Order: sequence, then structure tokens, then C-alpha cells
Amino acid sequence: MTDNEENRSDERSQQGRGREGDPSDPLRPGHDPPTRAATRTQPPEGRTEFRTGPPRPRDPAELEKAGLLDVDGEEEDGHGDPLSRFITGGDTKKEDEDLPEGSVLPRQPRTLVELGLSKAFLIDLAMKIIHYSGTPSVAQLTRRLGLGPNIVQHLIAALTEDRLIEVLSQSDLYTGNYRYRLSERGHGRVAEALERTRYAGPAPVTAEQYGEVIRRVQAQRQELGRGRIKSVLHEMVLSSETADSVARALFSGKAGILYGPSGNGKTKILERFAHDPEGFVLVPYAIYAYGQVIRVLDQSIHEPVEGFEEADDSRFDRRWVMVKRPAVILGAEMGRESLDLAYDPQSRFYQAPPHIKAQGGVLVIDDIGRQKIEARDLFTRWLIPLERGWDTLSLVTGEKVTVPFNVQLLFGTNLNIRELADDALLRRISYKVPIPNPTKQEFAEILRQACRQKQVMVADGALEYVMERLYNEPGIKPRGSYPSDLLDMVIESASFDGREPVLDKDSFSRVFGLFVAQEKQESEEIVHFEP
Repeated sequence: MTDNEENRSDERSQQGRGREGDPSDPLRPGHDPPTRAATRTQPPEGRTEFRTGPPRPRDPAELEKAGLLDVDGEEEDGHGDPLSRFITGGDTKKEDEDLPEGSVLPRQPRTLVELGLSKAFLIDLAMKIIHYSGTPSVAQLTRRLGLGPNIVQHLIAALTEDRLIEVLSQSDLYTGNYRYRLSERGHGRVAEALERTRYAGPAPVTAEQYGEVIRRVQAQRQELGRGRIKSVLHEMVLSSETADSVARALFSGKAGILYGPSGNGKTKILERFAHDPEGFVLVPYAIYAYGQVIRVLDQSIHEPVEGFEEADDSRFDRRWVMVKRPAVILGAEMGRESLDLAYDPQSRFYQAPPHIKAQGGVLVIDDIGRQKIEARDLFTRWLIPLERGWDTLSLVTGEKVTVPFNVQLLFGTNLNIRELADDALLRRISYKVPIPNPTKQEFAEILRQACRQKQVMVADGALEYVMERLYNEPGIKPRGSYPSDLLDMVIESASFDGREPVLDKDSFSRVFGLFVAQEKQESEEIVHFEP
């Protein structure tokens, strides 16, 4: 949404207040507070007019209720400030904002105590968002902070009172939808805030809140539909026994490994399962722990549920996003840095590791045993925390953050699984499914499907000829990938000759000699697979 669109939306949302704005707004034109009026300053030539902040309340009953007046009747810390008075919820309206019964969505925090973040952190975050946004309105700032309007209004009042922000005269004064910019003093403060961390996204949730919400979502188990499993295996040519074993492993939601010779569909099965999400999870924009920010939401992984972002329900905590069940696929390229928090010294905040971004979804590690990390170390890093249901992440400062860990962990390998790990680790992988080479009948069906998909004409007797040559060739064990590979060579050869591709004895024999030499060598290197 552009700023212009946001402005129009903000104006529409404020129409119900009337021409004079909110009577309780200390920045409303004509408002005359009892102790300190909002003043207008005559701007110098070429400068924008701005107004000062709201007055400090002096009502002793209000201060005592908020806990800012001691037993002797004296104020703590001077007069206090609006955000401090808001900490315990003394100013919070007693509205019925309970969520529907059984809802897994967290309720919007009404106070700083419920929010779990310090006043100093929120002030820094708000100034950074204003710094990067230019001159945001109240509604824009509320959206970008992901906080409720009550907290944002008190936050703005505290920033204004400390003269860290200014109210622009170009603001829509009649609707009460003001626009703000940093003051000269605010520019100095935001520079200090950016030195601590450059994170300027929605307010994070605490590690405790993250654990509580994730466990609540996990308690409502979302079973995969059998129809989804069938769609994953649709058009895959597998024996009935193999297809049944794969379906049960995927349906279980538990750790599993597909193993066997390369080229028989292990990667295709895992990728199709991962890319066909069913169900939803809640993901926070970021987590806050020990003064550090850990970014979790990743647009390349998390796809918001349709309509969730547009839903206007102030009861829900907007620091969370409802997304489709996430899936992360890692291959042989992954390194040790993928196992824990990644700290960026330039931005000065962390990125959550892949297994936390996949929380509640699927984590696929293909070609296990070919990574830069020993397979035993990788199994140990993930299987043991998965079994106990929680994981520990390490900050560069030495602190440890404990978070829930619940994913479906799936592996694929063409190595002997007995050489990857010992029994103590392998027993934690519940499902071990072999994917063998295709039989003659299965291979013929794979070849027919490949010819239809690649639009290759088939001469009479060509399929039988191909089967005879492949299965009678010494040292060759045909795999499921052979039809596609051989047909690609037939198509390329026909293109070289300037004719339409046709699978016949002549075209196959021409490419078979080029193909078989390499395959013979690879077949000799195949390791026997044992469960």
C-alpha cells in the first residue's frame, strides 16, 4: 500500500469523529488544557509550523491509580510521562475486546506490561520508523508498529512531550489524523538508536510470548488430508507398496527419510510435498530476548493467509501474521551457519535459523550426507531437540534463548543410511522408506508419460526396443530419471539435424552410446542400500 493510499484510508477511518476531531485529543485545534495549553509557534520563512505536546496530567487520583504517586502524595520521577502512566493500564478503556472462544490468535496487548517491551525500546523503535518513513500519520505509524491505537497514542504523547517529534501544520487537523516528523533533538536520538540496532520493523514479541502462542497453535493439531498426499504422489510411477509407505510417512507428520539410488524421484516427492501447503501457522515479525531482536518473518518462505492482512480487527495482536504452513528446503550447499542464529554486524540484529522459520511446517534436507557438515552432527543438532520439543539458540553475547521446536523433518539421500549415523540417532527417524529402481513395467509407463509431456512422437515398436536395450545392457540398472534424460538427448539430436523429434530405433541408438558410457561408470559406483 502506498503512502497516498494509506492517507486516503486514514482519512476515511477518521470521518466518524466529526469536523472538530476527538475532543480529548490534546493536539486538537482549540483544545485548552487546564494547565498547559498547546501553543502555536510562528514559523520562520520557509519552515513548517508545528505544535508542542499534550499537557502532563496533574490529577493526584489519576497518578495514584497509575502507581506514580508515593504514599506521601509525591510524584515519582518528576511529573512522569504519558507512556509511564500507561504501563499498568490505568488509562486503558474497559472495553469488551475478548477474542472468540477457542481462537488461537493472541489478543492485542493493552498495556506495556502485556506488551512485554521496555519504554526505551519502543521509543527507539518508533523514532526509527518515523526516520525511515518521513512524515507518517498516526494510522500509518500504528500499522508499521503493529501495536494497538491506545499504546501508539501514549507513545506519541511521550515523544512529543520530550520534544523528539513535531506535528506538521499540513496535518489533517479536522479529522485528527496528524502527521509527525523528527525534531532536531529527535534526529540526534535516532542516530544513537540506530547505533544499537537498525531493526525498524513491527514491534517484536518476547521469547516467552512466542513460546506460549506456538504451543497453543501446536495443541490444535492440523492433520494433513489424505487427498493432499494423493495429489503429491499423483503421476508418480511407484509400486503400490512404495507409494503406500511414502503416503504413510508424509501423513504422520513425523521425521522420515527417503533413501535409495539417485534418479528415482526422492527429491521430486519431497519438493512436491513441501510446495503443496495445507493448514496455517502464526509467525511473529520478530522475537525480542535479552535486549536483542531476532527477525523471524521471511517473505521468501512465509505466505500470508489470504485476507488476513486486510482484516480490520483491533482485538488481534498485529505483531503476528497468519501464514500458510511454511516449508524450507535445504540441499548439499547448506553449511554450519544454517544451524543457529545469524547475526548481522551491520544491521545489528539476528536472523532466525531455517528450522525456526519452518516452525509448524516442513523442513526438508535433501542429499543428506553431502553437506559441509557431518551427517551425524546435523542429525544430532535437529533430531534431539525435535524429540524433546524445544531448542536452544545462542546469542553472540553468550545468552541462550529457549524456543519451541515443532517441524516435520524429512531427509533424502542416495547413500547407505547405516553410514550416515548410528542406531541411537537413526531410531529417532520414525519412517525409513526405500525408493528402489523401477521395474520394467514401471519404466515403460514413465517413458510413455515423458513422451506425452515432451511431445515426442513414438514409432511402432520403439518402446519395446528401448526396454530391451536398457535392461539387457551389462552394468546398467535403469532408473526413473532415464526416460526424461534420454528424450532430451533425442530432442536435441533432432534439432541438430533440423527435423521433428521422433523416438525410433535409429534416434535412440544414436544417443544411447553417448548416454550409456557415463551410466555404466555410475552404476559400478552404486552402494548397496540397507534399511
